[in-house]
Amino acid sequence: MKKKFLIVTTVSDSLPFFKGQVNVLKESFDIELVSSSGIHLNEMCDFHCVKGHAVKMRREISLYNDIVSLVELIFLFLKVKPYIVHGNTPKASLLSMIAAWVTRIPKRIYYVHRLRYHGEFGNKRKILMLMERISCFFATDVISVSQGVKDVMISDVLCKKDIVLIWNGSVNGIDLNYFDPEISDLKSIRSSYGIQEDDFVFGFIGRLVGDKGINELVAAFKKINIQNSNTKLLLIGRFENDLDPLEELTIQEIENNKDIIHAGFQKDVRPFFKAMDVFVFPSYREGFGIVLMEAGAMNVPSISSDIIGCNEIIVNNINGFLIRSRDEIKLNQKMAFCFNNKEKLKKMSVSARNSIIENFEQQKLWQKSLEVYQKIVNSQY
Repeated sequence: MKKKFLIVTTVSDSLPFFKGQVNVLKESFDIELVSSSGIHLNEMCDFHCVKGHAVKMRREISLYNDIVSLVELIFLFLKVKPYIVHGNTPKASLLSMIAAWVTRIPKRIYYVHRLRYHGEFGNKRKILMLMERISCFFATDVISVSQGVKDVMISDVLCKKDIVLIWNGSVNGIDLNYFDPEISDLKSIRSSYGIQEDDFVFGFIGRLVGDKGINELVAAFKKINIQNSNTKLLLIGRFENDLDPLEELTIQEIENNKDIIHAGFQKDVRPFFKAMDVFVFPSYREGFGIVLMEAGAMNVPSISSDIIGCNEIIVNNINGFLIRSRDEIKLNQKMAFCFNNKEKLKKMSVSARNSIIENFEQQKLWQKSLEVYQKIVNSQY
């Protein structure tokens, strides 16, 4: 009989990190999914033909609600009786590792996607670091999404256990058949958004929030755009005004600048990558920049913050450029360099895809992940 394996995330939006991989894991395990209720919980369960369980969990610290969620997880684990609990995202990891320890689940895997305390200060930073230490303490096994996250966990003394890195990192790798710029039926979106053939397009895909560097990106673009009217900034994603809102001046610029195109959330981002000359990702903190891998697979070189995770995907001056995080001046300079060196960008686009093929091909990552989980299950301690 296959051992029951629960994948737990705080919100259902994080479950697609494992899309496709669940089918590979099903070869050896009985997979079930746990998250707060949401469309992605239902979609992932239907897509992979697995059971799902809705347990309300909040991203932000909320003592009363967190205790309620913990109790619900304890009762769920007692009912389902998993052999493995796989905790993902900060809150779900903390609660699921504690609940799994209380209910004596044999294998408790904490998968570290990113270190949320980066960019925080004071008591909140201390609390978030304590949460990481607690998750690691109650886990039997700890897996890091990237070498950079692993190194910081060791240097910040968050975990006394051996930390595993699967292949070259990333949660799910990249489906190179899906993210393929040569797919013939991928429609061009340039004309739909009034982008001319000779326009130079800077692009961003992700949450439109402060810690993604959007304030700096919009300010840097504004300076370039004043001097070069045939430049566009293409923004794909939603505003999140509750957690990390943008500055009011940034919002006004996005709304009023005719050369800034906010296309909102898009389920299929491939046509938008094809419209870009360079992808810009000035984030403050990441565990692993999945969107950088997607851009590279679509032959789009990137300007990225030189931070953990991202600097394991982007090799400076080979498949993109690395700049200091939060530095609007350096960002503006590198964006201007790209605008003035279009031939160099064309050469880099080939390296961008080749790098993803060599290091992050999805099927290979899935098999290596399965091998790691099988090894964890077969280990005796």
